[in-house]
Amino acid sequence: MLALTSVAVIFVVLLLAVAWLLWRGHDVPVWLTCVVTLLLAAFALVCVVLLMLPLLRLLEMAVMMWTLVCS
Repeated sequence: MLALTSVAVIFVVLLLAVAWLLWRGHDVPVWLTCVVTLLLAAFALVCVVLLMLPLLRLLEMAVMMWTLVCS
């Protein structure tokens, strides 16, 4: 959970840096855009996986109950 929080904080800081660069009228470096996009994708993927794990366990229990009832 600490790693997830630190990635979220780093993402927000980088997003603020991009917003500051755009506000000042500077060009945003390509590497900064790539890093922010990769962090967003990794954060979204981790959040989706963490949200899906309980649902997968419930699905596994439902399939097990179905096989026990039907057999």
